[in-house]
Amino acid sequence: MIRKSLLMILLAAAASAAGLSVRIVDTQGRAIPGATVSLISRSGESKTLTADAEGGCEFRQVADGDYFVEAGASGFAASAPRAVRLPTGDDAALVISLGLAQVRSEVVVTASGTPQSTDEVSKALTVVDRSAMELRADPTVADALLDVPGLSVQQLGGPLSTTYFKTRGLRDTDTAVLVDGLRLRDAAGTQADASGLLQDLVLADTDRIEVLRGAGSSLYGTDAIGGVVNIVTGEGGGRTRGSVSLDGGSLGQARATARLAGGLGSRIDYSLGLTHWNITRGIDNDSPARNTSGQGQILWRLSPIASLSARIYAGDSFGVLRLSPIAVGNLPASGVVNAIAVPLSQLHLYESGALSDPPAPGNSTFLPDQFDPDSTRTGKYFTGALTFRLRPSERLGFTAQYQNVRSTRDYGDGPAGPGYQPTGTSLSDYLGRIQTASARIDYSPWRSQHWNAGYEFEDEDFRNRLTPPTPAAPFSSDVSQRSNAIFAQDQVHLAGDRVQLSFGYRAQFFTLAAPYFEPAAGAPFAGRAFTAPPTAQTGDISAAYTIRRTGTKIRAHAGRGYRAPSLFERFGTYFDGAAYTLYGDPGLRPDRSNSIDGGIDQRLWNSRAQLSATYFFTRLNEVIIFDYSGGINPSTDPLGRYAGYRNTGGGLARGVELSANVAATRRVQFTAAYTYTDSRQQTPVVPGVWESFDSPRQRYSAFATARLTDRLTAVFRYIGTGDYLGSVYGYAFRFSGAQRAQAMLSYRRPLAEFRAVRFYGKVDNMFNQTYYQDGFRTPGATFVTGMQFEF
Repeated sequence: MIRKSLLMILLAAAASAAGLSVRIVDTQGRAIPGATVSLISRSGESKTLTADAEGGCEFRQVADGDYFVEAGASGFAASAPRAVRLPTGDDAALVISLGLAQVRSEVVVTASGTPQSTDEVSKALTVVDRSAMELRADPTVADALLDVPGLSVQQLGGPLSTTYFKTRGLRDTDTAVLVDGLRLRDAAGTQADASGLLQDLVLADTDRIEVLRGAGSSLYGTDAIGGVVNIVTGEGGGRTRGSVSLDGGSLGQARATARLAGGLGSRIDYSLGLTHWNITRGIDNDSPARNTSGQGQILWRLSPIASLSARIYAGDSFGVLRLSPIAVGNLPASGVVNAIAVPLSQLHLYESGALSDPPAPGNSTFLPDQFDPDSTRTGKYFTGALTFRLRPSERLGFTAQYQNVRSTRDYGDGPAGPGYQPTGTSLSDYLGRIQTASARIDYSPWRSQHWNAGYEFEDEDFRNRLTPPTPAAPFSSDVSQRSNAIFAQDQVHLAGDRVQLSFGYRAQFFTLAAPYFEPAAGAPFAGRAFTAPPTAQTGDISAAYTIRRTGTKIRAHAGRGYRAPSLFERFGTYFDGAAYTLYGDPGLRPDRSNSIDGGIDQRLWNSRAQLSATYFFTRLNEVIIFDYSGGINPSTDPLGRYAGYRNTGGGLARGVELSANVAATRRVQFTAAYTYTDSRQQTPVVPGVWESFDSPRQRYSAFATARLTDRLTAVFRYIGTGDYLGSVYGYAFRFSGAQRAQAMLSYRRPLAEFRAVRFYGKVDNMFNQTYYQDGFRTPGATFVTGMQFEF
């Protein structure tokens, strides 16, 4: 009976499916062969075709409903998304003209979890697309996001070194990272966020990156206190196409990338990218690193109303670790210290063993990171997802998803290197696994309103093994937790879509499993039963009003955010080979925050310019800290700890984001951004210092693209920051800000209708600034040159 009912639904949908024919022309009305045309439904499905010799293509057997249509072609400005409605059983036709110089609108998914035009978004959102990443020769996700307003990208050293994202002056744990809308977290990390994986996120087949600023926990759960970075995989479709590129340059860099995308008939779309990046020298010619990554997805249209897709993103990396910076000299016990680096000649003497103690010549206050020849990190991660979508009617949709995230990090260290070193070889292995399953129902009672609600189950596991030098005993642990979440959202469009309203809610419930520790003798939590940790709840509301006559959009957003305690924060221990020291607390409450932001977007000059201004304020009501300065008393602490994780008051961050996007001519595009942030903490890490670490008050950037000829393109990019406070060995240091300029030149020569070769060159840090990120040296002036073959 069930099979018969399902078959009747599929047959009825096929009979009522609509068709859409699209023709792509230039400003003179001439056809543009080979243009790519994408049809994107409000429920999240998409399909891409390639225009024929007459500039036309036809989408057949499309379920009725509301869609966006986007088009683009090499050498032309991409079109703004066109909203179309396909009525039941009827065909429609559309003509799209390419080539007008204007600020582009796009279809995005991160702001609401469902496709929207950027003109409809009521939150602060920035999109970095593939064309910009390719023109700038960005190798990693971190490089692609350097000039996003309100987002700080910090890298502790050279390429493929430890990386952090910080949104609006908040902590690195307060920015959630997603892949195609699903959380990417490292369960084996201290805070179980994405920080342990960011250095490995190399661009392989990324179509665009969407950055949402402001609380996003009602949509995406834990970590989305300050914002969300969503990495969107290429979808494929259309004709078979791809590229192969090779480049290399300073620091011993060599990189190879291959991409392939297309469709198999009308039912299967695919996209795949592979890249290998090898750095043989790195900082000081002694910091090699490598990364091999793959990304892609395949979509199978089972019928006009049903589809199944599979996506992967994985990487394998290796690097030599440098020792953390050291505070030197006679420093005050409180207050801020000016960061003055020990000269490199003295650093190299200490690294070589010629000096037994860290040098402190003259007025130097810190020793930068040091070379440790036998300290290494090997990392692997894999995230794979399956998505099933069913849309039995124009008003009703169903989505089921499953994702598996696995991460491993192996650290090795030996007796070589400066300062204190182990007496033999020490190995530390960390394994994290997070499985997530969810189901969501979308329902539109009428065209102006869209509801969705769903359920999510998450199973999280963290394993650790430490093998110290003999004769100390090895240690291993295995801890896990499960959670159940419910969520709902209501989106309303009023007054002819001039008014946009959105309401969201999410609640997550946790259960803990008994941890396993080896050796069992003296292990903490033995025989203890655990009560359910506190529930994390959050809500969200946003609104936007558009004055079409003047091109003005006014928006406001308020929400609560949260971060769930990690497994290490709940069960973390230290084993010295003979006895345990407990740091974790299973009863920790989640981090909680309240935030508001509001702004205005103004289009000018016939949509060739857009100016944006946003004010933001976030208060961290309660956070988790690691307290080693006397805040935990073993006589009153229920776990008898001397130090460890506990809840305390948080702090606040407020400021302003300004940005401008100008299409000066058809050949010249320009963007600029400025962010002012005032971030303060309620519990200072260093006595008397309330200003938050790693949060420059001022950030500014500029990015200009000029098509000098039809074949030659020049790009200039500048990223700067003001001074900031960083922590070195428990002291507050004031570091000078970064002033980083990049220049790129690209020459593209067509070989045939769909084939071309492109030569490019890039200079980074072209003014050769000596810059320290929290005491870690970053590269001076570097260059990369390469070639790409397109087909």
